[in-house]
Amino acid sequence: MRKILILLLAILYVSCETNPPTTPTTPIVEYGSVKLISNVPNAKIFLDGNDTGKLTPDTLKTTVGNHIIELVKDNYDSLILNVNVLKNTEIELTANLFAANKIVLIEDFANVSCGPCVTSNKIIEHLINDNFGTSKLVAIKYPTNFPSPVDPFFLANGPDCNARMGYYNILFAPTTIVDGNLRPTSTDSNDVKNKIFSELAKVPQFIIDVSASNAGSNYTINISVDVKDITNIDFSKLVLHSVVTETNIEFATPPGSNGETKFYDVMRKMLPSNQGESLASINQVGVYNFQRQVTLNSAWIQNNINTVVFIQNKDTKEIYQAGSTF
Repeated sequence: MRKILILLLAILYVSCETNPPTTPTTPIVEYGSVKLISNVPNAKIFLDGNDTGKLTPDTLKTTVGNHIIELVKDNYDSLILNVNVLKNTEIELTANLFAANKIVLIEDFANVSCGPCVTSNKIIEHLINDNFGTSKLVAIKYPTNFPSPVDPFFLANGPDCNARMGYYNILFAPTTIVDGNLRPTSTDSNDVKNKIFSELAKVPQFIIDVSASNAGSNYTINISVDVKDITNIDFSKLVLHSVVTETNIEFATPPGSNGETKFYDVMRKMLPSNQGESLASINQVGVYNFQRQVTLNSAWIQNNINTVVFIQNKDTKEIYQAGSTF
C-alpha cells in the first residue's frame, strides 16, 4: 500500500510540472525609400492604392519588396510605376506625365538618297509604334529635293514640299521638327524623345477629332476642333492644316541611294492648300467643324491613306495640337 501511495505522489508531481513559456517571435520589418520626381510638379502620390498625402517631388519610406506607385494630377493621364524597394536603399524615379488629349506632331524632312535619313526614319517609327502610340504622337514626312533632285515623293508633289521647306527654312536632310519649334538632332533618339516629352507635358487648349471616308476615289475628311481655352491665343495668327499622308509604301528596289525600300507617313497633299485655313473667325470656346475633300491618286493605296490635322501659329510656328485618323 505504501508503494502504491509513493507512486501516485510521483505521478501527481510530474503531471503538475509545466514547460517555461516561449517568447513570441516578432517579424523583422525592413524598409527602403523611393524618391519621386515628375516633369510636372505636385502630382499626388498613391502607394498600393492608398493616398500618401504627398506630392511630387517627395520621398516615400516603405517596406522592402514590390509596390505599385500611381501619380495623379488634374488634366494629366495617371501614371503607374512598379518598383522593387530595397533594404536601406533610396531609389530615385523620374516620371514623365502626359497631358490628357495632347498629341505631338513630328514633321520630318528627308530624301531617298540621304544616308542619315535611314536612321532618323527608324527612330520616328520606333517612337510612334513602340513608345508613344498614335494617340500621343503622329508624323508627317516631307520629301526634299536634296541630295537627290529626283526623289519620287518630291516629284509627286513639289509645290507642297517646297512650301513647307521654305516655311521652316530647311537646308539639310534629315531635319526633324517637333511641334513647329523644337529641332532635335534627327539621328539622336534620346534627343528626339526628350523633345516629345516636353511637348506632351503641355495641357492642350484644343482637341482635334478627325474622321475620313471614301467613295471610290473621292476622299472626304471631317474635322472637329474643340476650343477648350482661349487664354493668350491670337486666333488671327492661327491656321488649320490638313495633310493627307500615305504609309507602308514599298518598292521592290530602292528608289534612291540610301537602300530604303519602305516608307511611312509620306505627305501626299496639303488641304485646302499648303497655306492652311485661317482660324481668325473663332473668338470663343466651343466646337467648330470643317470638311475637306480630295480625289485620291490612282497610285496611292487607299488602305494606307490617313490624314493628320494640326493647329499652328503662322508667325511663331508653334503647333498647339494635332489630331489624325490613325
